[in-house]
Amino acid sequence: MTIFEFVFSLYSLLFGLALAQVFAGLGNTLQERHRIKIGWLTPLLGLFVTFDITSFWEVGWEMRDAFRPDFLYLLCGVLLAGIYYLAARLVFPRDLVEWPDLDAYYFGHRRWVFGAILACNVVAVAVSLALGSHFFRSPLGVANLITYFVPLIALLSVRSRRANIALLLVLLVRYGITPELAVLGVGTHSQLF
Repeated sequence: MTIFEFVFSLYSLLFGLALAQVFAGLGNTLQERHRIKIGWLTPLLGLFVTFDITSFWEVGWEMRDAFRPDFLYLLCGVLLAGIYYLAARLVFPRDLVEWPDLDAYYFGHRRWVFGAILACNVVAVAVSLALGSHFFRSPLGVANLITYFVPLIALLSVRSRRANIALLLVLLVRYGITPELAVLGVGTHSQLF
């Protein structure tokens, strides 16, 4: 086992626990669906966080060649994975009796979730660019950044229920489109910088 594999197992554990938080929250919600109003916002947020954790996990794996086995790298990775865990923990309420309307819960907690995810992804993109990644300099990479960060930042302040649903759907759809375009090589070869 390499040092990276040893350390990545810790990150994987934290990311796995974060995903378990989302799925456990969804399970609890489904069990109590006859007592509460579920709506669309919180389930869409749960799906977005699930996709985002999965993609962030992939980013960690892609950066494996740049990993250095020192305390600072370990601490940064643990902090980022821990922030994702906290964001995932806030997707669904712990006490559904206290929050019988999940749309109200969403609006009460969304800034914490989106803010945490935004912070982690800004760090990831900055590190990726610092390490010489060419993806974010390609047309597809720039489109990926725009279709990710613009809706994510908008979700921090937009108050309309419909606008929040639309922005979450934009974020979710891009997870299906961007990888397919990358596999097909669309917009990945020409360099902007």
